[in-house]
Amino acid sequence: MKSWAIVVGINIYPSRSGQRPLQGAVADACDFADWVLDPQGGAVPPERLFFWTYPWPAALPPGLLSNYLSGNPPEWFSHDSGWQLPEQIRPPKAMEITTTIEQVGRTAYEEAFVENDEDPRRIYVFLAGHGIRAQTFDRNEETCFLAGDFFPISSNLAAGLVPCESFRKALLNDRFNEAILFTDCCRSEIARLTLKAQPVSDYSSDLISPVATWGMAFAAQEGKPAYETLTPPVRGAFSSALMQGLRTHRPGLAGELHAAQLRDFVTTNIGNFTSSDQIPNLLYRPDPDGPLIVQGHLDGGGGDPNGPTLDVSALDIGTRLILNGGDNKPVPGLVPLTVTGPELQLPPLAPGLYLIAIDDGSGRHTMFVQPTRENVCVS
Repeated sequence: MKSWAIVVGINIYPSRSGQRPLQGAVADACDFADWVLDPQGGAVPPERLFFWTYPWPAALPPGLLSNYLSGNPPEWFSHDSGWQLPEQIRPPKAMEITTTIEQVGRTAYEEAFVENDEDPRRIYVFLAGHGIRAQTFDRNEETCFLAGDFFPISSNLAAGLVPCESFRKALLNDRFNEAILFTDCCRSEIARLTLKAQPVSDYSSDLISPVATWGMAFAAQEGKPAYETLTPPVRGAFSSALMQGLRTHRPGLAGELHAAQLRDFVTTNIGNFTSSDQIPNLLYRPDPDGPLIVQGHLDGGGGDPNGPTLDVSALDIGTRLILNGGDNKPVPGLVPLTVTGPELQLPPLAPGLYLIAIDDGSGRHTMFVQPTRENVCVS
């Protein structure tokens, strides 16, 4: 299988959008991008990952995403300026999100046709930010992701909306064989009667291939809001449960994780990250179990179960460190660590997201994902 991904996270929207700032969307996008680059995760080559957040991520720990951003990431398409690298001073526009990956998919389809390449083509989409339920130009009500150019004008059409279902259909229209979308945004209906989404894709019909495989995961039920965690580091509650499932849940005998299994895990565990009664909504077709998201045992068949080595050379001797899990609670059974030299070796850890808090009242912390092949710098 050949895989691509487009990953967007927006914390801060232009003032004319009328949207309050978020705190966790960029971190959620970074986390997903790191997973999608992992050979044991989404297994997407760096040249096929289209990544854009606003603000642009800063001071990332060493790892797959850091390597990607310091390398040669692919360009995005804009009708105004053609192909160019993401502008780090602003969030992406709706047409940049949809047109970029649609054009990439169309090119991949045409190349596969010419070369008689029957290897399936998969696209992962991850969108984190604000969202609403709105009516599209063809009178379908859809969950719409708010892109950087969202402008709730009072005319029939609002700029900057990405209708998620229409987007999925376009991706399956002579582009990709499989489309898997994850959207962490609200699905509130307060504006749906006054705002309509502009057509941002070239295809919105239901007449897609009957063998097309797809999955769509929304942070909440239709008409409901999505929430962020209340304790730092702030993340989307849905994304927190989603990433925990993608990284740690392998219920199949061969270590496989299907969409149905991921749905059950996220629905069961989202309560660990919010008390809001938020209920995710995960849909998929046509397989009763949903598409195979990822396969293979987490240790890769004999990997090192130890936690990473901490580089604590910037800290004073005697500094205490507290290791928290993805829920920002101390790892059970593990006492605080004390800096005794330039390095500390963590004990064996289950796969997942961790946070190392410096216990000096400063609020400083460092995040990492287990397993990792890199030392973790704590400062």
